Amino acid sequence: MQLVFLDRLNLAYKDYGYVDKDFEIALDLVIIQKSLFTINKSKLNVSVGDIVILKDAPIHYIGIVERLEVADKHRTTVHVLDFKEMFSIDIPVESYTGDLSLYLENMLVGNFKQSNDPLQNLSYLTIERGSSVQGELSFEPDKIMSLASVMELITKSYGLRLTTEAVYLRGRVTGIIFRIGEVQRGIKLKNNYQAIQDLVVNDSSSQMVNKLTYYPKVENVLFKNTLVYYLLTNGELTQDIHHPNRYKSVKPKAFYYTDNDYPTLLTKARSEMIASKLDHNITFTIKTDNDVFQPMKNIELGDFVEFVNNEQTYDSVVTSIKFSQGFHKAMVTLGEYRIKLTEKIQLLNKSVNSAMSHISIQSTGITDLDGGEF
Repeated sequence: MQLVFLDRLNLAYKDYGYVDKDFEIALDLVIIQKSLFTINKSKLNVSVGDIVILKDAPIHYIGIVERLEVADKHRTTVHVLDFKEMFSIDIPVESYTGDLSLYLENMLVGNFKQSNDPLQNLSYLTIERGSSVQGELSFEPDKIMSLASVMELITKSYGLRLTTEAVYLRGRVTGIIFRIGEVQRGIKLKNNYQAIQDLVVNDSSSQMVNKLTYYPKVENVLFKNTLVYYLLTNGELTQDIHHPNRYKSVKPKAFYYTDNDYPTLLTKARSEMIASKLDHNITFTIKTDNDVFQPMKNIELGDFVEFVNNEQTYDSVVTSIKFSQGFHKAMVTLGEYRIKLTEKIQLLNKSVNSAMSHISIQSTGITDLDGGEF
């Protein structure tokens, strides 16, 4: 297979190289991961920031050159970031209620198709919106956030899927399509499925939060009542203390709120408890020649998985897919908890930044698992 290098501004061809068996493709919804390709050239007409396309491979991969490292006099190792890192720019954000897929499309078009800065516009980029998901975002006034972070939060909470694909004309790459779609299927997977190997299940040190109490601040003028929200086993929220679908083991958490916070308390509660629900790390290697769970073919980042491990069931999401030295196997991660120290540090930095942003997200509580049980 080949790694083709294209100019970031116009997709003009710059160079190419053949990829040897020493490669790793790492895709992750939670933290920034780098993919590595070693190619059969020591001199390349390539710059940091250029676009890379993997050709003649069983999966689609588009990335951005992050660093070049000469391995020896005949080979170069190329460090590549996922194409979505192109959207890691800071923008002003405003509260919004309505179609969140349209919200994402407008942000992308405004910043990469109709920007006042011509060098930021990507003429070859096509935004395709194939879903309509209603929801609500609440930001504090005059807030600046990374566009990539907003995209991550929306897709995680509303079941939107973001994918990229190269457009070819007579063998030449002429464009890139960025699709905003909706996750259409989920799957119920058991730990004894025959294609699974090297299964490791880790929970975080904290129990999942399933009860949130909001107390009014003393200086509140308009709102002085205490509100309590409970997470149900089907992913919905309720204020009914006697609801039969409440978790039997209660893990509470509490906050104070201001008058300005009051209208968004439900969405804040949902955002807090969704993050807690995905606070686990399930990793396994799976043979890709199975007929059920095929990473980057019928299973993508963001897909819902109900994973059954002995007596415990995890309502989870595919957050990482890795291929190393071939495509016959893939390492899959479910959940947002990370084990490696460097990854924990990245997560800590993200949580601090998110807390400072006071973002509220309302999820639709998608529980459709029509992909079957295996």
